[in-house]
Amino acid sequence: MHMNFRKMMTLWCVLMLVFTTTVACSSQNTKSNGAQQAEQTNGTNVGTNTGTDGSGANDQLTPESGAKLIIWDGNDGTPFLKEIAKEFTEKYNIPVEVQEQGAPEQMQKMKTDGPAGLAADVLVLPHDNLSEAVAGGFVLPNDYFEEETRAEFQETAVNAVTKDGILYGYPRNMETYALFYNKELVTENDLSSWDNIISFSKKYNDPAKKKYGFMMQLNNFYFAYPFISGFNGYIFGNDNTNPDDIGLNNEGSVEGMKYFQAMREILPMEAADATTDVKTGLFQEGKLAINLDGVWNIGNFSSLPFEVGMVPLPKFPNGQQPDTFAGVKAYYVSAYSKYPNAAKLFARYVTSQEALLKNFEMTGFIPARKGMENEPAIKENEMVSGAIQQFEHSIAMPSIFEMQQVWPPIANALELIWKGEDVKTTLDNAVESIKQGIETLKK
Repeated sequence: MHMNFRKMMTLWCVLMLVFTTTVACSSQNTKSNGAQQAEQTNGTNVGTNTGTDGSGANDQLTPESGAKLIIWDGNDGTPFLKEIAKEFTEKYNIPVEVQEQGAPEQMQKMKTDGPAGLAADVLVLPHDNLSEAVAGGFVLPNDYFEEETRAEFQETAVNAVTKDGILYGYPRNMETYALFYNKELVTENDLSSWDNIISFSKKYNDPAKKKYGFMMQLNNFYFAYPFISGFNGYIFGNDNTNPDDIGLNNEGSVEGMKYFQAMREILPMEAADATTDVKTGLFQEGKLAINLDGVWNIGNFSSLPFEVGMVPLPKFPNGQQPDTFAGVKAYYVSAYSKYPNAAKLFARYVTSQEALLKNFEMTGFIPARKGMENEPAIKENEMVSGAIQQFEHSIAMPSIFEMQQVWPPIANALELIWKGEDVKTTLDNAVESIKQGIETLKK
């Protein structure tokens, strides 16, 4: 039966070629979702990569005849895209127009420009926009290159751009936070445990002169999450997919927040006063020794008059390594694209090892690809290496709709806990507020 089927398919292809010269029959294209991406081809098979560099010809995907692409990204990503678009056009003879469009604007414009046929073919979105994008029917699955993407990219990044088991994104870069430190003031031993950070800070602190050993944003759950994860607390059950199971007031979360609260001893200020601008300024002036902050500051901290290092967050006294939140930005193919094959080729091309290295060199975006830490340009940057180590102990921020109901109540709880309010009562109240918020979503 199998041989007969193959013979029938071969005969069908021959007949189709007799009656038309505009449609090419390619068994390779069955790897795409045929119903959703019915193809017009120009008869030219374009080699794409199944390996790591994006330049091999082990697999083939045929772009549509007359394909031309529009790509949206924010101002920090467009310089690279304009450069790589020239390469792509030269290689595949597919014109590419890059338009500056921030992520929030992209989501808004997809609702109107998508149905009107005016939207981009490829979007760049943070992973926490994925639920909305899927619910709106804005993006296509990453089906053709799914196997390669899952094999070649960091697991955290792949999970972040997957929704209900379906892979949608082509990961570009990851963002998280770790410990920046002034090498003139701090030794690696000072950073080897949270107890050591506290001990160092007690010796170094001089609040009257605005000198602090350690500082972080205190009322931002994004940065405070390690004090939950490091004590077996959690946000939602089933790997942050079950909003009916909230763990932010469980025994571990309470213990973690008590440890957080005790750190006021080394950071005697109101939570609202530990702003990004304040601590960035103090760190740049050499008054703040250890700064818990995001990898997006690497470029900013590379040109200071003193050498800056970056290391992952240490274990807590319970011996547990905390997870940080990770954000993942990725390319997505628009469901409204007239040229989905060409768009998939572009998304794959700009996430090749060479392209992501060039992107890193131009913008500082830390690639989400595996093995990039061995690239000389990355390996030689100690801060980037430290960030990549932290990625190994990070989880993607929950992207389900219900997560939006978590941020305000927990931010308020953090301020109250920092002031000295009872931890258990405060977390119980916050979780109740979260539950009420989630209920409003169901109405």
